[in-house]
Amino acid sequence: MSALAETGTAPPPGVVARPASWRKVISFLRLGKARVYHYVYGWALGVLLLHADGLLTAGMLASLICLLAGTLAIQWSASAADDVSGFLNGHDARNYAGRPLLTRVRKPLLTGALTVSEAKRFAASAFCCGMLAFSLAVSLQPGPVPLPALVLVLGAPVLGVQYSCGLKLSYRPLGLEVTILLTGAVTVLMPYWVASGALTPEVLLVSALFGLWLLLVVSYGNASDRAGDAAVRRRTLAVLLPASWFGALLHLLVAVHAGLLVLLFTSTRMEPACMVLSTPVVALQLAQLYYGVYRRELRTARFLVLLSIDAGAAALATAILTGLAP
Repeated sequence: MSALAETGTAPPPGVVARPASWRKVISFLRLGKARVYHYVYGWALGVLLLHADGLLTAGMLASLICLLAGTLAIQWSASAADDVSGFLNGHDARNYAGRPLLTRVRKPLLTGALTVSEAKRFAASAFCCGMLAFSLAVSLQPGPVPLPALVLVLGAPVLGVQYSCGLKLSYRPLGLEVTILLTGAVTVLMPYWVASGALTPEVLLVSALFGLWLLLVVSYGNASDRAGDAAVRRRTLAVLLPASWFGALLHLLVAVHAGLLVLLFTSTRMEPACMVLSTPVVALQLAQLYYGVYRRELRTARFLVLLSIDAGAAALATAILTGLAP
């Protein structure tokens, strides 16, 4: 959709404006950050681990699809709630001031494409749909679901949507980082634990890697938004730490990531030779540090993190399918 069309300006000659109903739908998708498809990777890796372990059955498919639907709905709900909070406290207006229109349209509250009431209703509806989907996933499982897994499935979404509202976890020291790491890891854990009733070293390490990938994305975004976050007392580590210390933290996260990869391919049933598949991910993470810490091109670094998630998910999927010993 043309950005000009969404803001009410006539589209360029030769461009057909979409109907208002479609513009509204697209605005809701932007509000929920539906373009951030990476959470699907976590679910897919969990399902692939089930398949590689010979645990995936036809009777589990309906439950697993409900888990995916719930994951996406909760992601959209949390993203919408974050935008509502950022709009009301002026956070987004500060951070997006002077940005190109094609960037600003990603914030439909800023452009006026949606009202606050519409955004709140969308966030609440997506949350309810997500919890319904998770409840259905548990009820559709052919076998019993362990109580800890049940607590995780129903508790993690409640925690995740309080990222910017309710408890406002992202405004508390370490709250943002812990929430992103946990909700990312849970995306992988849920399908495997709910379906199999057990956890393995492989699924735990893959979950930790996936959570760390998402944390790196958010960390570079936090560094870019440092001034705006500080103005609204959003106490991320990028705000609380001096720039040099935060740069050291990013180095530490990349080092931890490398350590987790080594553990995955040397201390589990994964074939050690498959470690070579992770070479592009490591290279992209070193490039992230170069652009994000040393050149301070934070948005370039964030883009490279997203590319590394694509590469990392492909690498792990290939390793699981070809190098996981029974």
